[in-house]
Amino acid sequence: MDSAKLLDILGNENRRKILKLLSHRPYYISEIVDQLNVGPKAILGHLDMLEKAGLIECSNARRRKYFHIADNVQLEVSVSPYMYGVETNSIMINAEERRKLRQEYGSMNALLNHNEELRRLHSLRRELKLAQRSAQARIVELMNICSEMIDRITSDPIEAEMLLALVGESKTPEMLSEELNISVNKIERSLNRLKEKRVIAERQKKWYIR
Repeated sequence: MDSAKLLDILGNENRRKILKLLSHRPYYISEIVDQLNVGPKAILGHLDMLEKAGLIECSNARRRKYFHIADNVQLEVSVSPYMYGVETNSIMINAEERRKLRQEYGSMNALLNHNEELRRLHSLRRELKLAQRSAQARIVELMNICSEMIDRITSDPIEAEMLLALVGESKTPEMLSEELNISVNKIERSLNRLKEKRVIAERQKKWYIR
């Protein structure tokens, strides 16, 4: 799913509330109306949008429609002084892994094992989140240091932007142009000036910091 579209959908409080409800169990339309105290027409509009986006699915039971979460989707938004990114991932388990899990944990006797494994996985997820936050903090601090060094190399704002964009990754003029919203001609002129200063070099049409 397009990340921008998903952000727009989740920008509505009632749609977020609907997804929160459905994360617990499937709900009939009348139940959602009662829970949120919102008119049926508005709820139907929200459900239609969520269904078209692939976030929920509709099923029929005894001639009544009920809705449930369709997929396991993770949305990650990163905003920092040097980074803005929105990433959407569908988290899926393959058929073989699903079969093995059901074999291992499929009996009622394995209920205790279910709890132990879920505790372990929740703990692992918390550790990964802590590691991610730590890595992000270090990235920002290192970029601060790089920015200070770049300010000593050049006073030209375009050159400074380009050098910061090249930190840690080589890029073509076209890539820099798209990222910085600067024309390719201006990018190439600045690249050549920085090359003359022996700050950057080119390899296979990509520029990198020396």
